[in-house]
Amino acid sequence: MGGVSASPIPYPILVIDTASRRVCVAAMTQQGTAAIRQSDEEASLSLFPSVKAVLLEIGCELPQLRAIAFCQGPGSMLGMRTAVMGIRTWKSAGLLNDCPIFSFSSLEVGRQLIASRTDAPFLVVTDARRSSWNVLESNQPVGSPARLIDNRGLEHTELPVFSFDEFPSWTRTQAPIERFGYRPETVILSKDFASLLTPNSETAIPIARPQAFAKWVPQARTGDRIAP
Repeated sequence: MGGVSASPIPYPILVIDTASRRVCVAAMTQQGTAAIRQSDEEASLSLFPSVKAVLLEIGCELPQLRAIAFCQGPGSMLGMRTAVMGIRTWKSAGLLNDCPIFSFSSLEVGRQLIASRTDAPFLVVTDARRSSWNVLESNQPVGSPARLIDNRGLEHTELPVFSFDEFPSWTRTQAPIERFGYRPETVILSKDFASLLTPNSETAIPIARPQAFAKWVPQARTGDRIAP
């Protein structure tokens, strides 16, 4: 996740979280004016109308933004790539002059949401496929990288485990995971949100595990291998 931004947030700022099935877009001004839009539609349908709506509500246009922050996951790759595509397109079109790009982690947002419910140590996780999980511990410093834990490790932890209904779920586990709603707007509007931001000028999405592809070896058809 890299280092955490030490400088105040430049305003006006546009914040985009498409890491879950619930799209959340916010725009905020220095004077404290804020607009929020949420949608249960997929990001390709709801993201750009939501951006247009929040900017209109605070009386701002894209070239007037002084910062954009997007959620870099872990979560829905399709949703995050939609956000990245939009930001890169705006930059290429010259609509984001003097507009630094920041990113933040869905697990950091999740940790903030859970910490408001309990003072006890805990783990926040999202499914990472292949019987593994992205995990962040409650006592790690802000900005710490998430790590991967396998299914067995998660099932043997003594800490309470939390995750969210809106994130993809593939791995079956016996671990007692408590799930609830992912509501990033609660954190985005808080005074601590700036501490979760990392400069990300390349608008990059970190990959927890390198992609691996099986090599295809051509073979003759079964019928062709039958001896005469």
